[in-house]
Amino acid sequence: MMKNVLLVLMLFSMTFAGLSIDEYSLTKDIYNPGEPGVATVKVTNPVGSERVSSISMSITTAPELTVTGTPKLADIDSGGSAIVSIPFKVKPGTKAGIYTIHAFFSGFLSSDAPGLSQQSVNSVTIPVTVVNEPEFSFYVDSKVLTGFDSVNVTISNNGGAANNVKLSLPGEVSVYGSDQLYLGDISGNKTIQLLLDSRDVPDGATDVLMELSYDDELGIPHTENATIRMTVRDEPLDVKFTQKTDLYTRDESTLTIEVKNEGDVTLRDVRLLFMNNTIRLKDQTEFKFGDLAPGSTATVSALVYTEEAPGVNLLPSKVEWIEQDVQNEEERHVAITVTSDADVAVFLEAKPLPLSVGSEHTVSVLVSNLGSFAIENVDVTITSPAMSSLDISNNQYIGGLQRDDFSTVQFLMKPNQSGTQPVNIKVNYRDASGEWKTETITQTIMIYQPDMQDSSPIPLLLLLAGVVVLVWWFKFRKKK
Repeated sequence: MMKNVLLVLMLFSMTFAGLSIDEYSLTKDIYNPGEPGVATVKVTNPVGSERVSSISMSITTAPELTVTGTPKLADIDSGGSAIVSIPFKVKPGTKAGIYTIHAFFSGFLSSDAPGLSQQSVNSVTIPVTVVNEPEFSFYVDSKVLTGFDSVNVTISNNGGAANNVKLSLPGEVSVYGSDQLYLGDISGNKTIQLLLDSRDVPDGATDVLMELSYDDELGIPHTENATIRMTVRDEPLDVKFTQKTDLYTRDESTLTIEVKNEGDVTLRDVRLLFMNNTIRLKDQTEFKFGDLAPGSTATVSALVYTEEAPGVNLLPSKVEWIEQDVQNEEERHVAITVTSDADVAVFLEAKPLPLSVGSEHTVSVLVSNLGSFAIENVDVTITSPAMSSLDISNNQYIGGLQRDDFSTVQFLMKPNQSGTQPVNIKVNYRDASGEWKTETITQTIMIYQPDMQDSSPIPLLLLLAGVVVLVWWFKFRKKK
């Protein structure tokens, strides 16, 4: 009997000795339908093992993949290795997904014992990610920039679907008033209007860097960069106007504007007049900045009422100044950002109730838009020192909310502390002006400690044991 057991253990050890799979790799991380590729596997015979000979390999794949060649393997000595290349091709028309190549290796260990077959086997499964990748191209309707310019940009996607697309311009030429724009899903063509700020860019040709971040068909995030060649032409009057305070639509607000003389000559009696009656100064007709030496700045505030919609507005304006005793004026567009009265409220609900330590609960967070305008890119994050998240992420995406609209997201949570505990709900969103806002709202919840009698049978068992002892005791004494 002992000999049979030893023989079985010896055969078991020989089956797994010898061949081992150290690593594998692919020529690309993602493949398009119809595209060829190569999977590389490193097969090793560990030090101390016998020589492995007569090595064979069999390959099975998902129906969406085709192996175009099967290499032959030579013998592998102790401590040696071999690199095996498996060429394959993704079939045309394959849907997005992850498909596998399974390679099975088998060989025989050298042995001095005659008639004893010592086989060594091992296998590896290689995942191949297939996605019809997007193919982006850009077109702009104007390639001349003069400081502030409204430019129509057409983004064409001639490949696979691109979801949750975001655009940013991280270079010298930027989008005024926003560091990132949410474009949604792009399939085909999408045209957007950008207010480009090139005030700090020298005259001449420049490459405008555009960065797209998106999720592919499988939800895998990507980032792509593209450049558009454009020309910057500086305006004759080299001054820069910057808005320093918030301006709210259909309300009186204190608007503060800073002007900087970026030229080489002194400007005297600099004034700014808005020519559009949708923005009106209450106690004066214009901003008076006074004299500006080269490189100097001046700041002026005024009480303003505006009917402009939230967002960045290019307002037709007139700038007046005296240069070398000559009165000058120039018409230009000044960018003014109008802020909305965006606000949100949150409400909590949990199932099942009551919340108890150690149990799993679904916590629902309802987000309501209390402002006068729609908000976009709403996402919710929930944290609490008394609860741990059982989801992959404690962040959930809602999207857009119209005025007086609401939406609910769910989180799977597990309380770990009892009593009255805080819950922090952070809501990120972009208001109608294009500005990103973050509101953190703290609410309190009651978490109960579960009844120990309900969670453990030990007290009940002890009670039953006591009853049995008492019955036996009285019965025994009665008989005695």
